[in-house]
Amino acid sequence: MLASRHDASQLDELVADWFASIHSGILTDLFKAITALGSTAGIIIITLLLAVWFAWKQGWKSAVLLIAGVAVAYVVNTLVKSGFDRARPAMAWGIEADGSSFPSGNAMLAIVMYSLAAVWIITDRRINRTVKWISAIIAILLIILMGASRLYFSVHYATDIIGGYAAGFVIVCLVMALAKGKRLSSR
Repeated sequence: MLASRHDASQLDELVADWFASIHSGILTDLFKAITALGSTAGIIIITLLLAVWFAWKQGWKSAVLLIAGVAVAYVVNTLVKSGFDRARPAMAWGIEADGSSFPSGNAMLAIVMYSLAAVWIITDRRINRTVKWISAIIAILLIILMGASRLYFSVHYATDIIGGYAAGFVIVCLVMALAKGKRLSSR
């Protein structure tokens, strides 16, 4: 299901026009690689690798919370998409995207997975400050690039990305509150 331009907000149109103006071979290759990281297979593989690493370095609670956060984001995204059933932009190109457009699953899953990973690294007292900063910067860049890749290929509107980030942020906050509650109850 594809939408016409009149289904987009003014913000959506401005952002789509800007991304259309920057198309290049190098950016297309970069954003295809970033999009692969946000695919279902990419999210599953990265989440499981991070979970194994966190289980080994910090214990099973961090690993379970990471997997649970990503799983909740996936379920919430599926439910919200079916509720809104917004058509994707008609000018999509370069990659395959199916299903409804709002909210962006790639944006929602990216903010949940990379934010939780960064939080678990940043709050680990055994990790030095430089690694913490690098982890935070990488997480922020990957989250931003994930959303940008979806806009670059016009498979989402800007408001889809914003909605995905917002919903994902709420899930991150809930998981962090759950993690903090677990830590407080274990004292």
